Amino acid sequence: MGISENTKKIFAEALQEMVKTKEVSKIRVKDLCERCGADRKTFYYHFHDKNELVAWIFAKDYEEAMRPYEDEYPEKHAADTLKAMYQKKGFYRKVFEDRSQNDISQYIFEYFVELGRSNAKRRLGEESIDTLTDYAIKSHAYACIGHTVQWLNGVTGYTPEEFAHLQYQTMPEVLRKAYGIDTNEQ
Repeated sequence: MGISENTKKIFAEALQEMVKTKEVSKIRVKDLCERCGADRKTFYYHFHDKNELVAWIFAKDYEEAMRPYEDEYPEKHAADTLKAMYQKKGFYRKVFEDRSQNDISQYIFEYFVELGRSNAKRRLGEESIDTLTDYAIKSHAYACIGHTVQWLNGVTGYTPEEFAHLQYQTMPEVLRKAYGIDTNEQ
């Protein structure tokens, strides 16, 4: 792990600890830097704001769960990602509660939309995607984020496997193709 990656990890661990006792909206970059023994310039070198740090934590959790699957997107991958989130549900509940200017929902939405777009272009052999495909990607991302928040808050009661199964069953056909998921898979 490089110095830059290690620095990000230090900030991430500190934020996750701070969220246990303080609302995300009350945590200031200054407080985070003091806890890490770093100056604000170091933080801003790596992140635009604390919500970008939260997004980085999410992306790292997602990528870690995805690593064993390389370029495939089986239902088990989704379940593993959800299990990783559930292990940190206290953290994720709190960050999803935060409705500040750049809340995490927007960052995660953009992450999944970009992932969907790049997969659609690559797997479908297109340089750009059409409006309907883009709309399907965005709709699915919004739905998954909304359902994930409810799930983390205990509203639905699904296991990670049940929740992943529902996500796959409701995935638009164009996204199933973009992710290389067998359309006959049920």
